[in-house]
Amino acid sequence: MVALNAIVTSAIVLLTATLIYGPWQSVCTAYARQILFEKRDAIFDIAMEGRLSFESRDYRTIRAMLEKSIRFAHELTLPSFFFYWFMLIWRGHKFKKSALLEAIDRIRDDRTREEVRSLVKEAFDTLILMMIFKSPVAMLSLTILAIPLVAASFFKNAWAGARRLRDQSQELIQAEAENIGPELDQALPA
Repeated sequence: MVALNAIVTSAIVLLTATLIYGPWQSVCTAYARQILFEKRDAIFDIAMEGRLSFESRDYRTIRAMLEKSIRFAHELTLPSFFFYWFMLIWRGHKFKKSALLEAIDRIRDDRTREEVRSLVKEAFDTLILMMIFKSPVAMLSLTILAIPLVAASFFKNAWAGARRLRDQSQELIQAEAENIGPELDQALPA
């Protein structure tokens, strides 16, 4: 019986690992790339509306950088990201603003600039989430961290509700005390 349990457990672990390091990686990457395509297309739509010029250096830079991110998505993993970051810091690399962010900053119209900035931020948030979802260790760690955060949020809301109930109770008690007839006022010692 013990041997059968060991075989079943090993098969489940092997199947789970195959799923996580096989199709799951592709699904996460494909989803992230799809979101990046949508954000790139939204920026194209802004240019179609005439708020950005297709001929401008900034538009071409923004589009080219998003396309590089789309192509790079399949190679992006959390371990490789941290390794790359560590190597840059170890070599004393000074982080500077990327060509993408500089191109966004040069957009003259405030509304357009903020809209493009928001689209690019959403694209890179998607890449960060993709790295997390592709990493079983990160997923497990975040799940473990999420439990106390959700509980704290619940208790914070419950505590706020209890304070609100207390405040309303105080108001009700005071209102009833003020509405008591003059007969009780006479009963109080002077």
